[in-house]
Amino acid sequence: MHQKIAELTYDAEAETLSGTIGEKLFDIHAFSGGSRGHKQLNAKKPEQYAKNAKQYRYFEEKSMFSRFANTPTIGEGTKKDPYKQRGGTLPPGHYSCSYLADHKPFGECIYLKRDADTRIHYPTSSGVSLDNRGDDFYIHGSGAKGSDGCIGITEEKKRKALNKAIKEFNEKGHVILRVTHVAYILPAERDDIAIV
Repeated sequence: MHQKIAELTYDAEAETLSGTIGEKLFDIHAFSGGSRGHKQLNAKKPEQYAKNAKQYRYFEEKSMFSRFANTPTIGEGTKKDPYKQRGGTLPPGHYSCSYLADHKPFGECIYLKRDADTRIHYPTSSGVSLDNRGDDFYIHGSGAKGSDGCIGITEEKKRKALNKAIKEFNEKGHVILRVTHVAYILPAERDDIAIV
C-alpha cells in the first residue's frame, strides 16, 4: 500500500510557503534566517524594542549573509553568550514535516527532518564543507528573536491552520517540504563572516 504524499514549497527569495495538503491550499508569507520574522512585540514600548533589536541583531535581516544557507548562528542570544552572528536561511532541498504538539521553546510547531539533498559538501584540499548547520529546523511562530534558519510565520491563524493540516495528513500520509532559491557562499569568499 502506497503512502499518500503532500508537497509544500518554501521559496526563500520570495519568502513564500505554498502548496496543498489534502484539500487545503496554502500560500503564506514566511521568513528564514537573519532574525527575519521577529514579532514587534514591544512596538508600544520603544525602549524594550530597542533592547530586543540590539540583543537579537535585527539589523542582520538586511544583510546579504543572512541569505546564505551556510551562515552559522554564533552565540546563544543570552547575557552569558550573546549573539555575534545570526544564522542564514535553511539549506535548500527536501524535508519531512512532522507535527509536534509542544516543543520547547516553540510550543506547537512542525519539525523539519533533513533529507540527504539538504547537505552540500564542497570538495577542497582543506576539506571545507558547505554544510555547517544542525538538524534543528522547524516551522514555528514569530517571537522576539526571529529566525536563525527555521521558517517563521508571523500570521498565527495561518500557522495554526498549517499545523492542523500537517497533523491530520501525517495520520495517513507524509508531508514533504521542498526549499528553493537559497544560496551558499563559497569557502574562498567567507573572510567577511565568522566561521565556527
